[in-house]
Amino acid sequence: MSKIRGILLFWVALFGCGTFLFAENNKTEDVKQKKDTVKALVVDNCNSIFDDFTNYTGENIINVIDSLLNCKAISKEWMQKLNLYIENYFNEPENAISLSGFYDDSNYPSGAFYKEWNTSHVHPEFNENDLEDSVTLVLTDVSNFCHFVMPVKGEITSHFGWRSGRQHAGIDIDLNVWDPVVASFDGMVRFAQNYKGYGRVVVIRHYNGMETLYAHLHRIKVKPGDVVESGQMIGLGGSSGNSTGSHLHFELRYKSIALNPRYIINLKEEKLYSDTLLLYKNKWSYSAIPKGTKHHTIQKGDNLYEIAQRYGTTIKRLCELNGISRNSRLVVGKKILIGS
Repeated sequence: MSKIRGILLFWVALFGCGTFLFAENNKTEDVKQKKDTVKALVVDNCNSIFDDFTNYTGENIINVIDSLLNCKAISKEWMQKLNLYIENYFNEPENAISLSGFYDDSNYPSGAFYKEWNTSHVHPEFNENDLEDSVTLVLTDVSNFCHFVMPVKGEITSHFGWRSGRQHAGIDIDLNVWDPVVASFDGMVRFAQNYKGYGRVVVIRHYNGMETLYAHLHRIKVKPGDVVESGQMIGLGGSSGNSTGSHLHFELRYKSIALNPRYIINLKEEKLYSDTLLLYKNKWSYSAIPKGTKHHTIQKGDNLYEIAQRYGTTIKRLCELNGISRNSRLVVGKKILIGS
């Protein structure tokens, strides 16, 4: 979003300095207008396609400005329309879509990352060829009011990983029935209904390509297509689906690949480790590494005591950060979080 703002500011600066020559409508007939080289759109006072800028994407606006810069003269009517657009633009808060890049013209968040907008399946389908070797995801952008909020405040009762012989793809957070559950990031609701073991579940797609899932709800308060902000209520806590007690099952996914929340969120302090997340493809999924944090790759012969000594920390701290116990088996090649 900063790119479009910069271009608009540049336009305002040129306009303010009187760089352009303005022609009255009756004088523009003899002026030959040039075509935009990207979109081949002709800037013409009589062209109705430019009567309204409000539905234009950022790329459209940039192309229009580019065309205008090549014109020998611009009518006052055109200047009034464009400057009205710019005035309205700067009077509104910036949209969180800046997290996905301004040139994603899809009607849905992260359309460039996903082949479809599916409201009937919890997890979109992907094959291995659809997964990048490495990905950088911007999680929050304070300057654009894009924040993170824990979906509910409560004790973590179950962590990510293998549980009872099955993969537990998220974390469980204790709550009471009817407790409000909120969106963790800005985004758009993609799925909101009862679904198998998840019970009543909401899936939100975010502007960086990530999706969050909120399961076992008692009530759903949103529907597919709803745009939500971080901290906005999306449902009420419960125990629907395969659940033995009231809690929230919370997942973080990128292209349907489950990410370990513990490597992304400091669950003790209920905040992100970093505003940027680095994903590296491994044999089965993605390794999630918050930018600016320290990690150690397990090597043959490593143990928690030696790792703690090497990095000036404690075994207790390593266990807290990685959701393991002192007796957990360390797998060669896997990364463990050391700290900031």
